[in-house]
Amino acid sequence: MSWIEQVAKHHKEYIKTIKSFGEDFYAEDLVQEMYIRFINKNKEKAVIVNGQVNKYYVYLTLRSLFVDFHRQKSKVHKVGLNEIMNLAYIDTLEEHEAFWQLCKRVNEETKRWEWYDKMLFDLYRDKNMTMREMEKATKISLRSIFCTLKNCKDRIKENVHEDYLDYVNEDYELI
Repeated sequence: MSWIEQVAKHHKEYIKTIKSFGEDFYAEDLVQEMYIRFINKNKEKAVIVNGQVNKYYVYLTLRSLFVDFHRQKSKVHKVGLNEIMNLAYIDTLEEHEAFWQLCKRVNEETKRWEWYDKMLFDLYRDKNMTMREMEKATKISLRSIFCTLKNCKDRIKENVHEDYLDYVNEDYELI
């Protein structure tokens, strides 16, 4: 049995110790942190004395971890959930509307295409099919599919590129 396994035999006691400090939710995490600290700092000689677990040293380590945890926890700035929801809603609403405007522009562009180009592009975009899957499903040559999709993408770049750049640069009002 390794020395850390010998220490871990008293795991439930360590959990109770952390709970006695007043921490219930993160008790298991703090005990795990203690094991990690012992292993990383090679504390075998401090933890195991005369073949027994030095429970006082374990207690001091747990207390130190608990105090450090609460010190770090108190430094965190807390913001109300309503505040966050309002911010997230405002930010994502603008972005969401801009994204749909961009999609609408792409759809308007594809409506002007010949049925063959539109059909292949819709399969590629909407069905998320690879070119090889499209070849198998439609019996159209891979080269023809490739050339058609390349031309379709070029037409979209030519006609919708500026709106796309506005979207990427977060200039949503320009779309």
